[in-house]
Amino acid sequence: MDKLKVIAQPVQEEMEAFNRLFTETLHGHNDDFQSMIDFVSGRNGKRIRPLILLLSAGLCGKTNPKTIDYAIVLELLHTATLIHDDVVDNTMERRSQPSVNAEYDNRVAVLLGDYILSLAITRAVMTQNLSILAIISRLAQNLAEGELAQLIASKEQIFEEERYFKVIWKKTAVLLSSCSEMGALSVNASPEKKEKLRVIGENLGICFQIRDDIFDYFEQGEIGKPTGNDIREGKITLPLIYALRTAPKAVSEAMLDIIREKDFSEKKINRLTGFAKEYKGIEYAYSKMQEIKAETLALLADFPDSTIKTAMIRLIDYIIEREK
Repeated sequence: MDKLKVIAQPVQEEMEAFNRLFTETLHGHNDDFQSMIDFVSGRNGKRIRPLILLLSAGLCGKTNPKTIDYAIVLELLHTATLIHDDVVDNTMERRSQPSVNAEYDNRVAVLLGDYILSLAITRAVMTQNLSILAIISRLAQNLAEGELAQLIASKEQIFEEERYFKVIWKKTAVLLSSCSEMGALSVNASPEKKEKLRVIGENLGICFQIRDDIFDYFEQGEIGKPTGNDIREGKITLPLIYALRTAPKAVSEAMLDIIREKDFSEKKINRLTGFAKEYKGIEYAYSKMQEIKAETLALLADFPDSTIKTAMIRLIDYIIEREK
């Protein structure tokens, strides 16, 4: 059985309810573009975001219809941002299928992303909960800021660890922290528990992005995406940042010359990824995830033992150890 399905077993009924409602939400729209929405809804991802929300709710109480509604809001927003991100990054493939911009064009992708975003906002308003609207508003702002910050860092060639973590906090961590926070809100958790879960979600998001970035340093057959894609787009991630900081200056300068020239032939990409491995960039990235995992487990220790808590711990391991 799929590892995520095993992890999700304690909230299997809620996940099934989420999947039904999410499918319903993306149907019954204007006939002129329903086929485009069907193209988007036909590709189910890992569903990690709703899973985090449901588990967070379960750690604090009994899930309810509000829990599912909040998960729908966040998954709609996430779907819209993925469509927009593919346009920004000129991504032609997602989950081994053509991206929306590849299947149609950039104009359609931007407008379709906007439309799905409007569905998220509409459902958020329907919750009649100002706290949810505040979280969604901050989330949308941070996601946009994260993409802009990454573009600026790439253009200005800023290769600093502090900047890297600020970018991934806005790009990824804030989304997962919104999931865990809204899960807690859906069951009226105490402010203390809500804050702990917000941090837990944030930590999961940081680990998720670090692990995603590690994929870029290995062949597609080994891990699941082509080597060097991030580097070609000017995204210098944690393993390479660490190697550039710790390698002998002459070696780092030679690697920086390749990055500055932006002549990313396969040979030069291999030099950069090999350099990151040689100077322990991958090990360093894993060590950061382990540090964050330890912090997360300490936060979870304050919650009573249960199948939900075990599932959350297994999810942390899955995020760090996943192979795609």
